[in-house]
Amino acid sequence: IFFIFLFVIYRKNKKISEQKEINLQQKITDIKQKEELSLTKAILEGEERERERIARDLHDGLGGMLAGVKINFSTWSSHHLNPEKDKEFYRILSQLDNSVAELRHVARNLMPESLLNFGLETALNDLCEFYIRKDLDIDFQPINIEKKLPLNIQLNIYRIVQELLANAVKHSGANNILLQCSQSEENFFITIEDNGKGFAKNSEEKTKSLGLRNLKNRVDYLKGKMEISSDHEGTTINIELNTHAD
Repeated sequence: IFFIFLFVIYRKNKKISEQKEINLQQKITDIKQKEELSLTKAILEGEERERERIARDLHDGLGGMLAGVKINFSTWSSHHLNPEKDKEFYRILSQLDNSVAELRHVARNLMPESLLNFGLETALNDLCEFYIRKDLDIDFQPINIEKKLPLNIQLNIYRIVQELLANAVKHSGANNILLQCSQSEENFFITIEDNGKGFAKNSEEKTKSLGLRNLKNRVDYLKGKMEISSDHEGTTINIELNTHAD
């Protein structure tokens, strides 16, 4: 009986020790995840601050100077040149005008004014319209997107969609893209489908070919999950995000 008693005590202590070890490992895992999320948050916030600074410098600094040069050239040419005789000058002036417009587009892409002024849905719609071409149609379907989402959440969702669209346009060879963004309480859902050529199913090749690393960081930051399905008929990516993650 004594040995049985000792055996029972031993088994009980062993279970307690095993449970303590499991709890310890779980705590270590939780700490690592929190540290990784904190690092990701710091990196993403740093990126956005740098984007904002560069956008401001381009738009207000270089963009303003080039616009001033164009105005001066236009004013001078209107008094000294003939549009019929000096076509080469006016061609160069038109190139300068296009360069100023492109510079301001780059600045808006770095820090979208429509997002800051009108909210996420309008900014996403503008983003889709930018990528539409004669040989590419994008169907944007917004559903119940709240206008009062915190700006940093809106900005991260915008960057995720921006990366998804850029990847689809650049890599898929599709002529039709469907983008659906919907919200249900704290959950935000993104689905993007294209009828392109698809890509390799190997996860490493996915990351390499689509540049999904930064995208995954943003999804993780919003405590989300991402599913990718791709074959020769096209690619579908489903993302679920938590708008209360921050």
